[in-house]
Amino acid sequence: MALSDNSLGRSLSDVFAKTVRREPAKGYLEVDLTLVAPPAVNPRQEFDQQALIELAASVRQHGILQPIVVMKREVGYEVLSGERRLRAAKLAGLTKIPVVVRDDSNPQHLAELRLIENIQRENLNPIELAQAYQALIDQHQLTHDALSERLNKERSSISNSLRLLTLPDELQQLVASRQLTVGHAKILAGCSDPGWQRELARQILDQGLSVRDLERLVTRGPPNAKDPRPEAKTAHIRELETNLYHLFGTRVSLKDRGGAGSVTLHFDSHDHFQRVVAIMDRIIKQANASDGAPKSP
Repeated sequence: MALSDNSLGRSLSDVFAKTVRREPAKGYLEVDLTLVAPPAVNPRQEFDQQALIELAASVRQHGILQPIVVMKREVGYEVLSGERRLRAAKLAGLTKIPVVVRDDSNPQHLAELRLIENIQRENLNPIELAQAYQALIDQHQLTHDALSERLNKERSSISNSLRLLTLPDELQQLVASRQLTVGHAKILAGCSDPGWQRELARQILDQGLSVRDLERLVTRGPPNAKDPRPEAKTAHIRELETNLYHLFGTRVSLKDRGGAGSVTLHFDSHDHFQRVVAIMDRIIKQANASDGAPKSP
């Protein structure tokens, strides 16, 4: 039986349409695992081996539920996000894995994308996150403000994260392993003496100090610090220092000598100083606006 040109055209068109729609409908590609290389640079640096073994068991049973994000290379692909899943797939003995290909040759865009993907999906520890921020700043000469805009993150959040990198290496390790919380680490980063930082960290671990407990210790100062005042600070002064710490996000020292004294705000970088000044400026503007407001009858 002869087929008309129209019917033949429709048949071939239908077959072709089904062929080209197959992959886009899934939203990802299935590629040979051997074609996918781990990332040349990865914000995530530590992989828990036992967790990988457990993930591999799940992958073996259910497959990879979230495609790995990759970029095309001359030969094969490089992981942008999902190295943990790639490692688990290898442990599980998979031969093919699902990938989503991101096409962007701009090194800065790729670095930002790698960081964003890892923030969203890979649960970076606080030090890995801070190091990733610092790498973007160093490699692309970005300010904290510029990085904030690129990543859609609050500048104060980025600045506070970067302050963790001022801690001694051993304390950074404690933060990375989550033995010290980010709340503890931020307060420790505000202390200028590394020896005192280590002593405070020891007390946190040994005594289970809360963030509030640590704040009280920091406002009192190092036990061997030279202080022209022999008497200890009153409870009222310590409370004021704690309240100002929460307001400015940095250590504040109050000295009162019979009605005269000083207020000292500590900062450890130009960006940190600018943030403190911005808060002070906002307070002044609010006070001026309040003074100029019409009085209630």
